[in-house]
Amino acid sequence: MKRLCVWLEELRKRYNEKYGVGEEPIHINSGYRSPQLNKKVGGVAGSNHLTGCAVDIRVLGTEQLIRYANILLDYADESHQDFDELLIEKNRYGAIWLHFAVRPFSNRRKVNFINA
Repeated sequence: MKRLCVWLEELRKRYNEKYGVGEEPIHINSGYRSPQLNKKVGGVAGSNHLTGCAVDIRVLGTEQLIRYANILLDYADESHQDFDELLIEKNRYGAIWLHFAVRPFSNRRKVNFINA
């Protein structure tokens, strides 16, 4: 979780420096999930949420989502660190969010759009 929090702090700092007025927080909808909760919300069996390595970040629209994703990708390149997943997710009601995961090892740098 510490590794993931470093990324989130960097995201918050860079977003506020470039776009924010003051100190705007990053809103996390979901972080660690128990197996029971993960099953209830339709999460996959091997979800990074089960190990505390993933978060779902609430966004205020597509523009903010793209800006967040861009910041995280730039940070990965600049810091020479890998992440596991950067997923733009959308549910059947049209809600969108950014799923981001960093594991201790075997990160895949997977970037994708998913209809959840």
